[in-house]
Amino acid sequence: MSYKRVIIVDLAALGVRSDNESAQHNSDNDTILTHVLNQSSVFALPALHQLGFFNVYFDDNEEVEIKPKATYGTTRTRSIMNKPCSGLREMFDCSLSYRVSTVFEEAAKQTKSIIISKFVSYLFSQEFSDIHQVGTDQEAFDELDSQLDKVDRGLLFMQLPELQEMAESDDFDEFTDELYVVDRYLEKLMDNLNDDDLLMVLSSRVGDNRSKDGLSTYKILPVMMHDNHFEGQHFTNQPYVCEVGATVLNCLGIQDRVISPKHSLFPCDR
Repeated sequence: MSYKRVIIVDLAALGVRSDNESAQHNSDNDTILTHVLNQSSVFALPALHQLGFFNVYFDDNEEVEIKPKATYGTTRTRSIMNKPCSGLREMFDCSLSYRVSTVFEEAAKQTKSIIISKFVSYLFSQEFSDIHQVGTDQEAFDELDSQLDKVDRGLLFMQLPELQEMAESDDFDEFTDELYVVDRYLEKLMDNLNDDDLLMVLSSRVGDNRSKDGLSTYKILPVMMHDNHFEGQHFTNQPYVCEVGATVLNCLGIQDRVISPKHSLFPCDR
């Protein structure tokens, strides 16, 4: 099936570093993410558990009590830079027969394309999209709720500014408190999805302070996809993040309009 709306929540803080493409994601042992994972029994994060986030990093350990109801896994980048736009560009650029376009532009040609974010040059250069600047995570979710009330078809992308800022400051307590708040918003969002909505929760960046802008590091990034019909499924291959954009195009029924990328993370014509 195709979806009327694809809703993307970019946490922009929950990826991990690796020194090379073949390194395993659990090789990092001192990041904000690994602290959260190690303290998962203390911090109640039911939405992220349901989305399969902890199963991704615990390799589907049976001790994870909440069974996922999402398709989930990790993707990797070709870029070795951790700049604010590098992961986004690789995720959402696409090729036409005569030029480079973006998933946001192609979605806007056919339906609505909404971007909710703090200023990020790549996102704010999407002239065909309706762009809404926000300064806090609460403002972002409030704006998303408002847009979901008005927009019945299209792509809605939201990036959370505070969560990634707290991750980069390496303040574990502040970050986990904010992640708890974000999880409550995600739980509400999951409960209110229409039957023809797809929710994608992902991270376009690494959030720890050892991966500052300009530092060479490959990134391994989580992707979780949920609708009202999914049963839990872990894609164990580790595709490139460009397949996130291909999945969006596929699910909106417009992938045939681009030359690449073509391989999405799951078939949407179920």
